[in-house]
Amino acid sequence: MPTTSTTSPLHIGDIAITPLSDGHLDIPAAYFSNASDEEIQAVSPTTRLGATCWLIETGPKKVLVDAGSGTWLKARFPETGFITASGSSLINAANDITDIILTHMHADHIGGLVADGQSLFPNATVHLQNSEWAFWTDENLVEAVPDDKKPIVQLIQSLARPIASQIKLHDGNADLEDGIHVTSAPGHTPGHQVVRISSGGKQVMLLGDALVSGVLQFANPDVHYALDSAPETAAETRKTLFAELAAEQIPFAATHLETPSFGMLTATGSGGYHFEPLA
Repeated sequence: MPTTSTTSPLHIGDIAITPLSDGHLDIPAAYFSNASDEEIQAVSPTTRLGATCWLIETGPKKVLVDAGSGTWLKARFPETGFITASGSSLINAANDITDIILTHMHADHIGGLVADGQSLFPNATVHLQNSEWAFWTDENLVEAVPDDKKPIVQLIQSLARPIASQIKLHDGNADLEDGIHVTSAPGHTPGHQVVRISSGGKQVMLLGDALVSGVLQFANPDVHYALDSAPETAAETRKTLFAELAAEQIPFAATHLETPSFGMLTATGSGGYHFEPLA
C-alpha cells in the first residue's frame, strides 16, 4: 500500500513500521514551565517539534498509530495535516486501514480522523483507553475547564462524535495481536498509551507524547510541558520508559521528536540520556 513518509520503513521480524510526517509545530519556550534559564535559552523563543504518525503492516493488518491534525489546527500551525491532505497516499488507501491506535485524544493526534463530519477511515477499529475516552467525552467537561481550554475541549468532542461507533476500548494494557501491544503511560493525558511492537525476538516502541521535546527532556526528563494534564506523573512515566529503553536497547520513536527516525538511548550517568538515530 502506498504511504506518505519521510523515512524508510523499519523492519522487525515480519512487521514493517513506516513513519509518516504530518508536518511540524512551533511551540513557545514558555510551555516548558520548570525548565532552567539555560534550558529555556536552548528552545527560545520557540522550538520546532515534529509531528509523526506511523503505519504498521503486520499480517493482514494495516494499523495507523495516530492520525495527525487534519485541517483543524492550520490557523495556528499551518505546517500540519499533511498525511490526510486530499490526494495523499494514506487518504487514497484509507479504506485499507484495518485498525487505528490513538496514543491519546489531543487534536494533533485525532484531527486527521475526521473531515466534513465524517470518518476518513470508515473500515478501521479505533483502539483507545477507556479512561481517555471517558475523560474527553464527558458532557460536563466543557463547563469544568477554564475558559481558555473550552475551545479545545469542544473541538475534541466534535471530532470524537463521528468515530464513536468505531471505538474499541480497553483498560490500559491490551494485546491487539499480530505483535502489537498497547501499554498505559499516563501523565500527558489521563489515558495516554504507548505502543509496543514485537516480532522475531525484537521489539520497538512508539512513545506518543510521553516525550515532547528531545532537546530538553532527554537531558532532563523532569522538564514539564504545559499540555501535560499531570506533569509530575508524566515525568515519572518518561523516566521509567527511558530507563527501560536504555537498559534493553530498544529502538523507539516519538510523535514530537525533531526527527521521524527511530533511535536508541544511552544513559549519561547524570540522570539524563543521549539519543542516537538509527543509521
